[in-house]
Amino acid sequence: MKIALVTGAYQGIGFATSELLMEQGYHVIMADIQDCGEHLPAMAEKGHKASALKLDLRDNSSFAKIAADIEAEFGKLDALVNNAALLVDFGISPLDIKQEMLRDVIEVNHLGPFLFTQALAPLLIRSGAGRVVNVSTQVAQLAQLSDMNSPLFDDICAAYQTSKIGVNANTVLFAKAFRDHGVKVNSCCPGWVETDMNLDELPDYGDDARPKTPREGADTSVWLATLDEDGPTAGFFTDRTRIDW
Repeated sequence: MKIALVTGAYQGIGFATSELLMEQGYHVIMADIQDCGEHLPAMAEKGHKASALKLDLRDNSSFAKIAADIEAEFGKLDALVNNAALLVDFGISPLDIKQEMLRDVIEVNHLGPFLFTQALAPLLIRSGAGRVVNVSTQVAQLAQLSDMNSPLFDDICAAYQTSKIGVNANTVLFAKAFRDHGVKVNSCCPGWVETDMNLDELPDYGDDARPKTPREGADTSVWLATLDEDGPTAGFFTDRTRIDW
């Protein structure tokens, strides 16, 4: 059986990603700062295989034990989806953001996933065909951030955007490091998805703009997590299509 770990799995895109992977026969370790254990009975009723993991990405001292526990129970890890993220600074200019908020967002969104991937690297290598998916965002594309005429010009969230640029750097760096080990690493943007995070924070894009369902938003993550050996690595994708960094 293939084993996947999804962070931020309690709700939204992370929950949908977990369920879609289960539907493909994966045992999914649902990791979150909230208790995913309450979802396990419903998953079992559907015939899915899942387990719950309490994970705080600020606490990197726990990562080595998590890796050891996964090794003891499963011996490997076939897919890691770094989905968990913190968005608390929509509309805050880089001129105004407080240091504490900046550090907290970067810790959860960038440094935590970097160190977590590092800790799980031996298990991904042991898979022989490990896959890492880093969930990022188009509002952190350098191509559009540097475009003064971008339609996303006013979408400012300084800490979130900075952290997600770091996530994209993680993708390229780990793709290079894993190149000779059969592990593929990619970033993806799920798009505008109907989650508590997005609907509470983002502006009204007009009557013609429909947010995706969480399952629609999770599609590219699941595709990248299940790539065959001919699939891409070191790329940035949305709707299964490569986009600029």
